[in-house]
Amino acid sequence: MDNIANRWLLTLGIATVCFGIFLFVLHVPVRTIGIFFVLGLPLILLWLYVDEKSKPQQGKKISDSINLEQQCICSICKHEQAGICLNQKCACCINMRGDKVIGHSINPMQ
Repeated sequence: MDNIANRWLLTLGIATVCFGIFLFVLHVPVRTIGIFFVLGLPLILLWLYVDEKSKPQQGKKISDSINLEQQCICSICKHEQAGICLNQKCACCINMRGDKVIGHSINPMQ
């Protein structure tokens, strides 16, 4: 949970539902308790939805964003296709961000 909005949604949802349960224990009328459950449960469901949408796409293949059939014109590794460079993780002609491969460079002067 990186985002502070995600934490607030979860906190408000759980607090509202807990307050509804607390009111149930005190034998408060059901209409009043229902209001807190009607507010708290959608907050928790909204948190689940927002949390799922905010996660990065898992399992996205490299080939979705990079043409593996692209010619590699690197004078160092001398591979014929970009797919070979990506499989072997040639440091001379692939672009990385952290430990994730983000592309293949066909620029021999990178």
